Amino acid sequence: MRISSLQIFNTGVSNMQKGQTALAKTQEQISTGKNLNRPSDDPVAAAQILKYRRELAATETYQENITVSQRRLELEELTLQQINNAGDRLNELAIQGNNSTLNNQNRAGIANEAQQIQQFVLGLMNTKDAQGEHLFAGAKGDTQPFVADGQDGFSYAGDTEVRFIQTGPSALIQSTDAGRDIFQVVSGDAQVDLLSTTAPAGFSISVNPASTLGETPEFDTFLEANGKQDLFLTVNAAADTYSLQDSAGVMLSTGSVPAAIAPASTSVVEISPPGLRMDLGVNITALGTDISTTIRPVKPQHTLLTTAQTLIDALKTPITDQASREESGAKLARVIDEIGTSQDSLRQAVTQLGGRLVTLENQSSVNQDYDIFTQTALSNLEDLDYASAIAKFSFQEVALQAAQQTFARVNNLSLFNYL
Repeated sequence: MRISSLQIFNTGVSNMQKGQTALAKTQEQISTGKNLNRPSDDPVAAAQILKYRRELAATETYQENITVSQRRLELEELTLQQINNAGDRLNELAIQGNNSTLNNQNRAGIANEAQQIQQFVLGLMNTKDAQGEHLFAGAKGDTQPFVADGQDGFSYAGDTEVRFIQTGPSALIQSTDAGRDIFQVVSGDAQVDLLSTTAPAGFSISVNPASTLGETPEFDTFLEANGKQDLFLTVNAAADTYSLQDSAGVMLSTGSVPAAIAPASTSVVEISPPGLRMDLGVNITALGTDISTTIRPVKPQHTLLTTAQTLIDALKTPITDQASREESGAKLARVIDEIGTSQDSLRQAVTQLGGRLVTLENQSSVNQDYDIFTQTALSNLEDLDYASAIAKFSFQEVALQAAQQTFARVNNLSLFNYL
């Protein structure tokens, strides 16, 4: 095959250019320390590198979420422990205040200390985290959860929702708590709420006191069996009868309503559906109209703050005789029981927080291991092996020099040198 001088020249130049390009690429890799400097170097590897970098960024975010959640939950745990300690002191004061040797002045002094503890607990229940959000407001972090109503009572202004924060690709952890679930756990006196009514003035309904007595109160039994369901009560004025149905339309109770003895008086009728007794106060003669109303039997829940207020009121009420002493003793005994209920809830909440903190620690360890694995995989694709690169550079340099020298020799070949 005949090879022309021009072909030899072009081939030599092309080989030298390829050698220079390869040498320049290796030199760039050595100077940057990266095996890939642009996607075109290896499109498949470049796509994998982008994927690893996204995963590393996500893992970093997960770790930041864990740090924030740990800080918040640890503060919450400490706050609950302080409230529990305050409950211990209130319990001691209730026992101390029930001592028959104390005079009214001594009891008032104990009440003042209880009042200070109450304000301390109120502040703890409204604790904020480092971001300025209330710990126990549920999802309404900007709202102060517990507010005094000005009448020695306290209301919950937060909500029952909680927020979850992502701590791993498929891991979520509860990062907030609703104060209602933790603190508002003490059952108050049974009552019946009137949700809607067509009855005029003179109509009333209440829980029969007998239903709240005994070790297994009928009212509690009813609520456990039926929940806080709405009941529908109707009174037929013409027939002097009543009927009570549940939310499913099942008849719970029917009966007669006797006319009042005098137009200004009110008849009291005991309504007795299964497991529940209520007093219906209505003057049929005075009303002269049918009644239709929706009612809901409930036992309102309150917090340690209300229990502390009961303690304060009981201690500030003067003891004047044996009857008042017995009444005060009954109130203080109830306070002690309610404090125990509150502390049981606090201990349960602390246990749950401990479980969440352990989960966060475990997830953090998993994230760290995954981060190391991903960094290693990314380094294998992206980072340069200097020993191999330098050896490669030396070889390419020698090859380029040989190509240049042979090109010069071949380029000088000519028949005219022999004429």
